[in-house]
Amino acid sequence: MSEYEKILREIGAFGPYQVRVFILVSMFETPLAWAMLLPMLLNGAPDWSCGVDVSNITDVWTNNTVNVTRSHWVNQTSDTCSSDGGVCENITFSKEYTSIVTEFSLICDQSSVPNWITTIQMTGVLFGALLTGQLADLIGRRKVLFLEYSMLLVFWFASAYSPSWQVYAVLRFFIGALIGGTLVVNFVLPLEFVTPEWRTFCGCVGFWAVGLMVLGLWGYLIQRWQTLVMASVISSIFILFTWWFIPESPRWLLSKGRLKEAEEILSAMALFNKKSIPNFTTLQESVELEQRKQTTAKKYSYWHLFTPRKQARASILVMYGWFVASAAYYGLTLSAGKLAGNRYLNIFLSGLVEIPALVFVLVVNNRLGRRKTVSGLMLLGGACCFSILFIDLGGKLKSWSVAVIILAMLGKMGITGGWAAVQVFSAESFPTVIRNIGVGACSVSARIGGIVAPLIMDLGSEHKAVPFTVFGIIAIVCGILILFVPETSGVPLADLVLLKERKNGSTMPTVQYSDICNNADSFVDIGLNRDEVNIHDTDNLDP
Repeated sequence: MSEYEKILREIGAFGPYQVRVFILVSMFETPLAWAMLLPMLLNGAPDWSCGVDVSNITDVWTNNTVNVTRSHWVNQTSDTCSSDGGVCENITFSKEYTSIVTEFSLICDQSSVPNWITTIQMTGVLFGALLTGQLADLIGRRKVLFLEYSMLLVFWFASAYSPSWQVYAVLRFFIGALIGGTLVVNFVLPLEFVTPEWRTFCGCVGFWAVGLMVLGLWGYLIQRWQTLVMASVISSIFILFTWWFIPESPRWLLSKGRLKEAEEILSAMALFNKKSIPNFTTLQESVELEQRKQTTAKKYSYWHLFTPRKQARASILVMYGWFVASAAYYGLTLSAGKLAGNRYLNIFLSGLVEIPALVFVLVVNNRLGRRKTVSGLMLLGGACCFSILFIDLGGKLKSWSVAVIILAMLGKMGITGGWAAVQVFSAESFPTVIRNIGVGACSVSARIGGIVAPLIMDLGSEHKAVPFTVFGIIAIVCGILILFVPETSGVPLADLVLLKERKNGSTMPTVQYSDICNNADSFVDIGLNRDEVNIHDTDNLDP
């Protein structure tokens, strides 16, 4: 056990101080969910009709039914476009609600623009996550968290005043980038205050689902899209006042050699938890030793994720698992508002089903094992989504709308739980010295899944069941393939990069003990640290 972990146990592994930090930082997830998932409401397309001036009747599209009235204007058949995808000049939208569709007339040949804007947003999430990881390591978790969140509020609010959909798309890119960056720090910061046994809990439990449920209420209360954006931003400002109650990560301060600042925070933590202030002498010695080791640390790259063949197979499969989970999760979430029935209730239910899914993972992940948990949840989610295809083939998609909603929500539940489980499974599938790189690669795969999710949704413009079919297929394939990844539950975690493979399938380590010591840095997302991993002395092993 590292000196830092020892001190955390002395002052309280998950005491009142850590609970406070966890709750305050997790509170960011609610407005982040609003910002990320607002397209569920803002991309809505209400019914519309086309008014035609009878004084110029020769310009009316001849292939559409026109109902002549006593006035000079007639109503064209609702939701009808010209053969070339054009739109008439006098569009009338229903008064049910407004959206970017009604604001910028994104119908007919521009009906796919909202989904493309969401894809642009998710691309921003990818870039934001990649850049923020390094930025947070450079200047600190706390500063980056509040800096990026403040910038997010500005861009988010400005989007309500977009003069065109092109400007709106640019703003959504920056909104996505700032969401992605804030989520990275939001996830990491609480984990650096607790001991490993609490990190799975802190990583799975949060207020994201609550934010999604509240978003349904927001949409029900406010139907004008600009007002909805501004109201949600204003309601998110209060979190900035938590600056005075959320400290910098002591672990990050120690990694930068700022021992005095770390000691002050740890001392305050001990007093708040009603524990004695520990002796920091050994901690200081440990920090100095770590800094000396960093100068001789061996460097690893993404190439090591794919050597030998067994590691390559595990890496590819878990990366595919993250891709599927993200694509299906965001696809099913963003499509909840387009299901039959009350769209606000559907959005609320879409968030509600995530809670039992995460609780289920916390309960069974250690009992059933990683493979069975991930596989079972992915197969459940995939089967439910794919079943909607049979309802569509039977011509019952509208008459069986309740069954479609139930299957979609069950599919969302399975995918949500599967994503939570595959995160733990994948992190444990990489050797310690490349675990950070491996999970980073998985995260990129997930962001790519989020990028393609709106494009898959766009396939449902003609046939509503197509996106569910696609999500179902890739989830079922994932549920089967994940069974080929070696089980990690109850198994000592791998520490060495195995570069050679014997004919009988066994592997030979080709790294030195010093390399492992210098690179087995903690990966706080899953609760591993330098002194807790099972490091083997390789001095006597064959090279």
